Amino acid sequence: MVNTVFKCQIAGIKHNKVTFLLIVFTALIVLYTGYIHATMQQAIAYLSAMFLCAICIDLFTLMRPVKNDFPVRNPQRESVYFLITVILGMVFFYFRFSGFVSWEHLNPWVRLAVMPFLIFVFPIGLAIIMLLLRYKPVDLGFRLHGLILALPIIAICAITSRLVSPESLTWNAILQEEGGIIGLVLSGLITSGLSEEFFRVTGQTRLGAWLKQNGLGWYIATVIWAFMHAPKWYAEGHDLAEAVLGSIRIIPIGLMWGYLTYRTKSILPATIVHGANFWGLQNF
Repeated sequence: MVNTVFKCQIAGIKHNKVTFLLIVFTALIVLYTGYIHATMQQAIAYLSAMFLCAICIDLFTLMRPVKNDFPVRNPQRESVYFLITVILGMVFFYFRFSGFVSWEHLNPWVRLAVMPFLIFVFPIGLAIIMLLLRYKPVDLGFRLHGLILALPIIAICAITSRLVSPESLTWNAILQEEGGIIGLVLSGLITSGLSEEFFRVTGQTRLGAWLKQNGLGWYIATVIWAFMHAPKWYAEGHDLAEAVLGSIRIIPIGLMWGYLTYRTKSILPATIVHGANFWGLQNF
């Protein structure tokens, strides 16, 4: 069965050569980030864990294949809608985190005008658009397929982090920040997991259909997701290079979450895995 998995992955590489080269380039930058931060061991373990997760995903879905796919009725129009919501979300990030505009000293009327753009940061606006286009929740990935697959993937990330970087575990910090288990669940599963995975699955399916290349759509949507973190990180450290490297550093884990959704045809396994991401493996 493992040989079948590798054959499946090699076939995927042959059909997505550009995407594969982009992933290799991303991995090299991640390794470079580990090198300059003196955390090369963690960087290697991180990439290895993501590859092991991909094998696990392929193994499970080969044994329990899913036939249902994500319907995309008008790829070009819906991709444009997706990209517009990204731009509108970045407008909010610019005013709130860029540092070029002081949010605290911003004119109250301008701040009030910018606040509605928050619905495009948390993809409420995107969800409204999809519902107005008459997509049902099941069409957008709300299916029960592959939930059990979340457990081994969480275990891989947790064990790898515990072995190579136990100091990066963020459980206690997040628990304290969120004020307990309930806050942690709401923040992890809903604010982070569900909202970001919905953003990702909508983007990668629409862009993939528009470009007629699912792999490229998957990669582009993940890169967009990753770099939407950059304004906040820049505001925290005012170091543009670190904000860029930080965004690139989280691309592999984002690709793994997107691949999990693509293979299971469900947003829920990735939502659970994402929501449980307090191991800090990607933080170095």
